[in-house]
Amino acid sequence: MPPATTAWVALALVVVVAAVAVTVLVGQRDRARRRQSLTDPLTGLGNRLALAEAAAPLLAAGTPVGLLLLDLDGFSAVNDTLGHAAGDELLVQVADALRAGTGPTGTVTRLGGDEFAVLAPAPVSAEAVDVLGRQLLAALSMGAFSAAGIQIDLQGSIGTSRSPADGTTLGDLLQHADVAMYAAKRGRLGLLAYDAATDGHSARSLELLGQLRAALADGELLLHYQPKVSGAGGRLLGFEALLRWEHPERGLLPPAEFLPMAERTNLVHTLTRWVLLTALQQASRWRAQGLLVSMSVNVSAVSLEPGLLGIVEEALALTRWAAADLVLEVTETAIIADGVRARATIDALRARGVRVSVDDFGAGFTSLAHLRGLAVHELKIDRQFISDLTDSPDDDVIVSAVIDLGHRLGLVVVAEGVETSETALRLEALGCDELQGYLFARPLPPAQALAWVRERGLVPDPVAAQAD
Repeated sequence: MPPATTAWVALALVVVVAAVAVTVLVGQRDRARRRQSLTDPLTGLGNRLALAEAAAPLLAAGTPVGLLLLDLDGFSAVNDTLGHAAGDELLVQVADALRAGTGPTGTVTRLGGDEFAVLAPAPVSAEAVDVLGRQLLAALSMGAFSAAGIQIDLQGSIGTSRSPADGTTLGDLLQHADVAMYAAKRGRLGLLAYDAATDGHSARSLELLGQLRAALADGELLLHYQPKVSGAGGRLLGFEALLRWEHPERGLLPPAEFLPMAERTNLVHTLTRWVLLTALQQASRWRAQGLLVSMSVNVSAVSLEPGLLGIVEEALALTRWAAADLVLEVTETAIIADGVRARATIDALRARGVRVSVDDFGAGFTSLAHLRGLAVHELKIDRQFISDLTDSPDDDVIVSAVIDLGHRLGLVVVAEGVETSETALRLEALGCDELQGYLFARPLPPAQALAWVRERGLVPDPVAAQAD
């Protein structure tokens, strides 16, 4: 072969080899970029795009799949207390625990923040999804987690959905799993499967939400009042205002029927303002008639934020009601859900002179760390410990311990759900400060509440006759 030809062949080989090398390098780069686009940079888990790619062929083929959406409970407190670097450290450990809990067949992804999703192996049954969810919760509860050198106990809330029953697209499955997860978190249930019948975003619920907005303007909302009496002697101390909705078709509805919907929108703040103002207006009318009592009002967990102080200030100013005679009842779980925000709001209310009560105490398993230093005035023992007090030695021990704890912390202790005289006598013997329940009265409309007071000789008849 002539030298020139040899040179051209050699050059051609070099070009081919270079082209192949370039092709390989470009392919490697593209694959690396693709992997990067599918990967959460903090945990190394797949991201939302990876979840979509894993689900797409299964959903397109009609293969039943399960989706589990997990959110860490109280994670914001880690960031607020220890800093975001510590929070990131914790998220990496959680990712490892979820990988181990899921096993090799599921797809674990991080959607953002402290929210993770797991695509269950397909085809999948409701039972299999439930088992996997419990495995994941167990992986969290048994994990040895730490951040910034501090041991941290973790809990999570999981909502689940399945195709095709709960949706045939990933968007539907995510939305419905999110609804279930939110309900699990609110109820501290741990794990909950999506149920269309209880979906606050369903067409029926959205219709009811629209009706609730109209009910505010149409005067369908009302308050009933339940008395609170002293543990020793049964002296009337105050009333608790309880929201009701006189629905034109469904009759009298308790707040459990409509408040969860309002809590997902800004309507909850409008309701809070209406309840506070209406309750204090009624209390002011009673006070002008000679009935001197305090007024307790329940506050939603969603409303336990800095803006609440402005709503309270407005109601106090418009009614000229003394702050010391207003008691705001907040649930134990509301304090746990966002401890930093709740503590700041409660501190501001206390500085204003408003009293704060921890409602349903014992139902949410608040640790003493949450209670320590919390600027509250009152503990309200959950009714589940009161209803069987005289028949259950365990409940008796628990109630006795809570009363002692409250008094050692300088708090007033209230028992709700008192239905028998035997229970009232036992609570009096244990030193409970205030009692509330059907034994004394059910929640009553304003006129009936004043009549109840009059029957006990607490307000002169001529004054009582002026009831609205």
